[in-house]
Amino acid sequence: MKCGKLTESIYERSVIKVMKTNSTENRKYYDGAGLGADCAVLTGSPDLGIASVKCTGIVSGQAFASGRDKKVVVRAYLAAVNQMIARSANEGAPGLHYTYANVTVMIPAKMREIKVRGMIGEASLQAEETGIPILSCNVQVVPSAAEPSAVCVVNAGLENRGDGGIAAPKKRAMADADIVMTKWLGLEGTAVIAQGSAEQLGRRYPADLVEAAAGFYRYLSVVPEAATAVKSGADYLHAARGGGVFGSLWELAAANGVGLVVDLKCIPVRQETIEVCEFFDLNPYELSAGGSLLAVTQNGGELVRRLADAGVPAAVIGRTTQGNDRIVRHGEESRYLEPADGDQLFEYDRQKDQKENQKE
Repeated sequence: MKCGKLTESIYERSVIKVMKTNSTENRKYYDGAGLGADCAVLTGSPDLGIASVKCTGIVSGQAFASGRDKKVVVRAYLAAVNQMIARSANEGAPGLHYTYANVTVMIPAKMREIKVRGMIGEASLQAEETGIPILSCNVQVVPSAAEPSAVCVVNAGLENRGDGGIAAPKKRAMADADIVMTKWLGLEGTAVIAQGSAEQLGRRYPADLVEAAAGFYRYLSVVPEAATAVKSGADYLHAARGGGVFGSLWELAAANGVGLVVDLKCIPVRQETIEVCEFFDLNPYELSAGGSLLAVTQNGGELVRRLADAGVPAAVIGRTTQGNDRIVRHGEESRYLEPADGDQLFEYDRQKDQKENQKE
């Protein structure tokens, strides 16, 4: 394809048509200005049920994803939604309104239109399921791009936040509280690797294991567990992702000025992730953790029970502490947690590129 914006004909059939076809609830947003425009406006139309809503603040979440997998746009979209959900919960927001996403997708010139159509189709189906429409979708063919990448920004209006300026979260993680982690570590990274190297992994592992690992995409939204955590009175939420569970724990502690002690054996992990990481010699604790939510709460056991009732597996993995020490324990051994030094998903990409270059 030619570099720059997609041509009008390709955009019409592979972006606009695909998103409208996959939409029922969100269709009302797509029939007006939006998808094909560089700037979209969402008005207080009675048809959207928001004419009388007074928004006095804005919450915004932003995320990036890259890779050759067909879910790359979905991953950016869900990561941004997860960030926005966690932040709005920490704001103690009584309601969110005018919620929408803006997506920019950058693709290499050699990419075929059918793959673009597939990525947009996956994203539109996810937006329909999540209920947050993609109000604008800009697709650019970039000459220097080696693989597709996507940036998503999700915005929502807040009620009763008329104090102006950029607000600090109303809720903060306090010391001497439990840290609860939902689902399992490395979900996003495992899904990407299993889908991208299914044939290679299939030579060592059973097909059902590889298929299950590639299906971890279905766990990437934290909306259900965030709702349960908020109802249960959690003090603070953090959507895990970059740098794995270790990187996310560091971010949580740094953002709140607390220390933490985490038991390595308590961090939940799926066998599929262990096998995938062993195959590529990756550290699962530093593998992209999109799909897991970290919740700080006074009664972690009670939150775990309520999450289980809601169908979400979770575990108490540690506690926040006074001071700045961030410690990971494994049996009798302890070590200090350090800031994330990248994400193991990029190490996987490096290995894959190296092997492809050797073939050439």
